[in-house]
Amino acid sequence: MAPEAVSPEAVSPEAVSPEAVSPEADIATTAWRGIDELAGLVGAYCWVENRIFELSGAWTSGAGGGAAAGLEPALRVWCAGVSRRHGLLAARWFERLPVRAGVDRIDQVTAPAGPLAGTLDALATGPDARDGVAALILTVLPRLQAVYGAHRRTATPVSEASVLEVLTGAHRDLAGEISGGRSLLASAEGF
Repeated sequence: MAPEAVSPEAVSPEAVSPEAVSPEADIATTAWRGIDELAGLVGAYCWVENRIFELSGAWTSGAGGGAAAGLEPALRVWCAGVSRRHGLLAARWFERLPVRAGVDRIDQVTAPAGPLAGTLDALATGPDARDGVAALILTVLPRLQAVYGAHRRTATPVSEASVLEVLTGAHRDLAGEISGGRSLLASAEGF
């Protein structure tokens, strides 16, 4: 299945309000997660955060072609901050992967089920970095925030205290990134 192109025109900011965004990840609503389920979630979070780090970093530097060269300086700076924060989050998630006999931690870092991996790939190969940045701000980050929020509401501090610590910080950081990104998009020419 080929990834669909995502454009900011396809999603209005009103359609992506926090109330309208539903998490795509399979976050169980039970009070207890086994080690395999938790490892799957944390591994997927690590993969997503690393992919956002790579993608926003490429937009910052203009790596991979001329599409990012036309990005406004304010959006480049925003992407640089996003890249740094998500790179640090990827490392924090990796540190929280369970250590088990016979299981290599890196093998637990996998793309989540569903369309997100394809969407991020489509954003990376899209012809216009501005459209990619807009799609990240208007769709990807709000959905990630919703997933983290759902996990936070169902996590138990007894078995997931270190995960809750990262979820809480990530949820807060995402709120700032989304707000700042939307302000930049509103002031950017052509959006």
